[in-house]
Amino acid sequence: MWRWLVLMVLLGTPLAAEPSCPVCSKYDYEVSLLERVLSNELALKNTLDKISETHAKVEDTLKAIQGENVKLNHAMTALEIKKKDMDERLNNSINSGITNVSETISEMKTNVQVLVAKTEKKLNAMKEQIVVPLVIFHARLYIAGKHTFTGNQAVVFNTVLVNEGRGYDPATGNFTASVAGVYMFTVQYCTYVASSINLEITHEGKPLQRSYHYDTDSYACTSMQVFAKVAMGEKVWVRSIHSNAALYHQEGSMWNSFAGFLVHL
Repeated sequence: MWRWLVLMVLLGTPLAAEPSCPVCSKYDYEVSLLERVLSNELALKNTLDKISETHAKVEDTLKAIQGENVKLNHAMTALEIKKKDMDERLNNSINSGITNVSETISEMKTNVQVLVAKTEKKLNAMKEQIVVPLVIFHARLYIAGKHTFTGNQAVVFNTVLVNEGRGYDPATGNFTASVAGVYMFTVQYCTYVASSINLEITHEGKPLQRSYHYDTDSYACTSMQVFAKVAMGEKVWVRSIHSNAALYHQEGSMWNSFAGFLVHL
């Protein structure tokens, strides 16, 4: 139908006027017109064929694009599934790791507590076993009446009453520590009437304690004490500081003595 419409349009103008060429016959004119119509129809057909071909290519391209979109959607879906799976695995791994670390820390804490308890128990047992050894001595200076000393002379208390640990030597008057620790030393001495005396408790030649006494009218006794940290093998003794120092002994009431004992390790 559309072909006849095109033909009518093409024939409309030529049929409206007579040919301008006086020598041209009506037959020639119609032949020429028909040729032009056929030529135009052929050109139109070619154009329509190209349009149809282009349309087919466009449809094929659209179908290909749709196919690629489907593939892309499938790929995206697969990636989403894979991502979700990886996220779940990662979360599971992290949670498992945290759980393992927490369990390990808890176990270590328990082990440390057990170890501390065992250590404290052992220390307490060791403390109970540690006993301060008995180191004590007590010696007297047994003389008849008055006894004088020169300067820096050792006072030898020659009568041993107690000597646990065997640290005191009555021949020299020296106490030698067999155990290192804190010791207490005490000296009681009695002065002759109208005489003075100045004594010193000495640790390895260095004074620990000094005492001076003088009485013009009577015999009198006094004492001095000191605490000292003494190493094993070190010596402690008593000596007179000045010359002409006089000690007095009376068996019934006035004794001169030197004593000491281990207080703490």
